[in-house]
Parts: sequence; C-alpha cells; structure tokens
Amino acid sequence: MSRIKEALIIDLDNTLVKTNTTFEFIEILCPLRYAVFSRYFKPLLFLNMIFKRDFYKLMILMICIKGRKKRELESYAKIYYEMIKKNWSKYYSGDVLNLLQTETYKAKVLLTASLDFIANNFKELGFDLVIASKTLYKNKRFQSFFDLYGRKSRIVKILSKHFNKILIIDDDPEPTLYTLNKKITVVRFSK
Repeated sequence: MSRIKEALIIDLDNTLVKTNTTFEFIEILCPLRYAVFSRYFKPLLFLNMIFKRDFYKLMILMICIKGRKKRELESYAKIYYEMIKKNWSKYYSGDVLNLLQTETYKAKVLLTASLDFIANNFKELGFDLVIASKTLYKNKRFQSFFDLYGRKSRIVKILSKHFNKILIIDDDPEPTLYTLNKKITVVRFSK
C-alpha cells in the first residue's frame, strides 16, 4: 500500500466555522434549558483545563439532549448545517475554506471535538474523513458520548503513520501536537 504524501487536518469550531457548533446547535434545539444551564455550569470551564476533560459540555449535553432520538438529532443537525451553508459569509472562515479547496493535499481530514452527528454534515465540503466526538445511543436514544476534547493528539499520532507530511489548522491546538513528530506542522488559527 503506497503512502499518501500530504494530509490537511482542520478543526471545525472556531477554525473552519466561526462558532462552537455543539453549543450553538444545543441552543437552537433547546433554547430555554441552554439559556438557564449554560450560565449555571460556566464555572466548570475552569475544571476543563485542569482535568483535560470538557465537564461543561458533558453537563449541558446530559441536561439538554440525553434521551433524544438519534433520528431527531441527525435531522436537526442537517437543518443546522443548511442554515450555516445558507449564511456562509457569517459562519465560514474564508481563509480556511480556501485552503480546504486547494488540490495540494491528497487527504483532507476534519478533526473536531464537536459531536459526530453535527460534524458529519461538513464532509460534503471536500473532506475525505470526518473524525468527531462519538455519540453513544441506547435504544436509538442519545445516552452519552466519547469526547475528543484533549484527545486529538492521539488521533493525529495514528494518522501520522500514514502520511509523509501533515498540516494541522486549529484555533486552540493541544500542546502535545507540537511535539509529536517532525513531519507535523501545526498552525494556530486566529480569526
């Protein structure tokens, strides 16, 4: 099997798009609960940095979407994606979108801690692979998720075995990404 020469890995939230897709999606899906509990759980953001786990997102998801049907979440995520597409100048980062459209990279990967049912919609932009936080269901209802927050470097380490060069575009790259491998270039994206 021949090795693909170059890969482009792009983060979704605050990089490809100018928002946090998970929280904006939840705010649209259940606005009242989100308005109340997002303020209540703000102190958990401090714990995220200490424990390298997104407790804030975990609590918001458990309160706002636990028990919702998989089909319902996927349907609302498609509507949300269409809204983003329709308002592309408001949402998309032109520089990152232009980089995605170039033919220079043989493989294009969307690597995000956003939920998979939201992120999968962005594949149509030209991504070969979408890797996102995995949602878990019981009886086709949202139960929990495996969060990629603080775990992206593990994925990149695995991907680096298959590419000669990797360019990563991320608004807040994990510090370990900078030290993984000499063939990996990390660019911190700022709006």
